Amino acid sequence: MNYFVSLVLATMFLTLPFLSLLFSIIIAYFNYKKNRGIIFLSIFYFLIGIISLLYYLFTYDEQLPWLLAILYGHFSPLFFLIGPAAYIYVRNTVTDQEGLSKKDVWHLLPSIYMLIGLIPYFLKPYQEKMALVIKILNQPGELYLNQIHLLTSNLVNDFIRNFLYVLYAWMMIMLLINAAWTHNPKSNDSYEIQRRITFQWLIIFVAFNTFIASILLSSNFIVLFSPERDFSNLNEYLPYYRILIMFAFVMPLLILLFPRVLYGIPKLTLEELELIQSKKKKNTSDKMEQEVDDSFFELSDIIMKYIENEKPYLNPRFSIRDIVVTLNIPQHHVSFCFNKILNTPFPTIKNKYRIEYVKELILKDKEKRYSLEGLMKEAGFTSKNSFFQAFKEIEGCTPKVWSEQQKIA
Repeated sequence: MNYFVSLVLATMFLTLPFLSLLFSIIIAYFNYKKNRGIIFLSIFYFLIGIISLLYYLFTYDEQLPWLLAILYGHFSPLFFLIGPAAYIYVRNTVTDQEGLSKKDVWHLLPSIYMLIGLIPYFLKPYQEKMALVIKILNQPGELYLNQIHLLTSNLVNDFIRNFLYVLYAWMMIMLLINAAWTHNPKSNDSYEIQRRITFQWLIIFVAFNTFIASILLSSNFIVLFSPERDFSNLNEYLPYYRILIMFAFVMPLLILLFPRVLYGIPKLTLEELELIQSKKKKNTSDKMEQEVDDSFFELSDIIMKYIENEKPYLNPRFSIRDIVVTLNIPQHHVSFCFNKILNTPFPTIKNKYRIEYVKELILKDKEKRYSLEGLMKEAGFTSKNSFFQAFKEIEGCTPKVWSEQQKIA
């Protein structure tokens, strides 16, 4: 019975890091176009998944030395990016940025140091690396006693990495404190709700990083300042890594409870404010009900007027990117306007306008010059299936049936 329970637990702990890795890839793939800043969150989860898998293989399972030989040492420079990836994600979310600044090159220095010192190890044949891993599995203390870096020991490198991780955790805490949000907690405004939910998520995310960083650094202190300095049974010195493995899986899943955080906290750029002001001057008779703080409603109105007046949806290749380029609006702002201000996904709005255009053509086409395929192409559809599906979803019937109904009416 005990063997069965141990087998189940071992299988579970082996599966969790792989699921974390898969989830990080899914987050990046499906949300990169909505908010490019999300790539740093994906990098963070990916690296946490890799390092938790590495800890699992050293402390739980001795049956996969070939996988350990691949992971051990080769990913060490990347592990120094766990703290920077988390910090840059929080910073960019708070400030509504997407990329990196020139100063961010400083975050790479520890990784570069590790990379240079590990070059000789990278060049070693795979058989030597396998032999080293097997030696560590048989004598766990070799994980810290053996030195694969040219200048510093594994224990010192781990200590520096985890110390920097703690430092980044405190930097993230300061970012949240200095953010000084001014919002109405009782407001039901879509933009205010977005800011509130995202900020709550950031608090959870930063708390997670602080907790994990503290655990990792504590484990280093246990080993580094052990009176006996006996590394023969490494499991006694690394009890907290099991918690890391669990958190590495649970944290990405929390995004399922906060899906809106993938849009970040959008803030109007200077270009967007100028665009709104220019449109206001041209349309002085149109008064918006929203206040200045609700400018994303005005931005949504500008986007919709652009679609109505310019008819870009007639282009078969029309996408959100066209709106971004034409109106000079960040892509995640456009996605936020569609999904959270207008509460309608971009593909739905695009198809709605295309179907309306098809209906206009049907009513005007008294000479029957257009076939259904011709109507489809004129409206920007590229396939019959998507055309008929969109028409039925919006009108509840096929184009032919709708056309017949108009004759009767």
